[in-house]
This record gives sequence, C-alpha cells and structure tokens, in this order.
Amino acid sequence: MNRLAWAVAALGATGFLAALAFTGGRGGPGLEPFVPKGLMTIPVEDVREVDVIASHGHWHFVRTQAGWRATQGAPAATFETRLDSALKLLRNSGPDRVLTEAEVARAGVAQFGLAPPRLRVVVSGPGASVFAISFGGTNPMGLSHYARLDGRQEIALLPAFVVEEWERAGGAP
Repeated sequence: MNRLAWAVAALGATGFLAALAFTGGRGGPGLEPFVPKGLMTIPVEDVREVDVIASHGHWHFVRTQAGWRATQGAPAATFETRLDSALKLLRNSGPDRVLTEAEVARAGVAQFGLAPPRLRVVVSGPGASVFAISFGGTNPMGLSHYARLDGRQEIALLPAFVVEEWERAGGAP
C-alpha cells in the first residue's frame, strides 16, 4: 500500500474515534441506561422513615436534614451508611425469581420461613406511601432469601446481600 492509502486510512480511523468520543460511543446491547429493578418503588432520596424489625430488636430511623437519626433501638456505629446502602439495594436489586401464587400454594407457605419472618422492613415515603417487606429463610443453595411484600401472595427470591445489609443496618454483626 502506498503512503497516500495509509494516510487516508489513518485519517478515517481518527475521524471514527473522534465521532465516538463526541457522540458518547456506540449504542447497542449492553449499553442500555441503568433502570432500577428492585421491589421498592419509592426513590431512595424520598424515604423519610424506616422500621427494621427482627427477632433480636426493633429499630426506627428518621431522616432529618442532618442525616439519619435512630429514634428506637441501639443501631450499629455505621448505621447511616448501612441504611443508605440497604435502601439502594432494595430499590435497585431485582428478584432472582418470583414464585407465583399457585407455586406458593403448592409448596405451602411454611416452606419459605415467612411465618414469622426473619426480618421485616417498613419504609415510609412522601405522603402516605409505605413499602413493607418481610424476609424469610434462604433457598436450598443459600444464595437467596424468600421475601413477600405486604398485600401480595407471590414470594420473591432476593439476593442474600440485600437481607444481610438490612441485618447490619439494624445492628447485627
């Protein structure tokens, strides 16, 4: 190839890279914008109060202009960070699977460890919006926890790290 052909190829490659840089890259699969897939629909920044109820305690947190404040229970030292993280996980981490009402009835509710629940979280948002979820036992592989929203018959399988962050926010080691 002669020198002119190399110069044209280099100029074309440079133009292509400049176009990618100025337009934000190529669109396509795998480059879609993030969309929260969690069960909680209340935006994290709109959450005003949180109740965490476990067998070993009950914690009530209120968001003030200065940050989170515990009004009930003795939370862990870093509860503010844990609480924000737990809320983000509940909003962003979608269920691995959702068992239908028929599947739940076939297996029996007692199989999921939700009576009584291992952990219960009640989140209050603006106005009268409330999100309540109960966490039960783990699935046979131990990687997910069964969870049920108040008023729903389906049971979701949520990743274990979601429940673990809520337990830490409430003071579990």
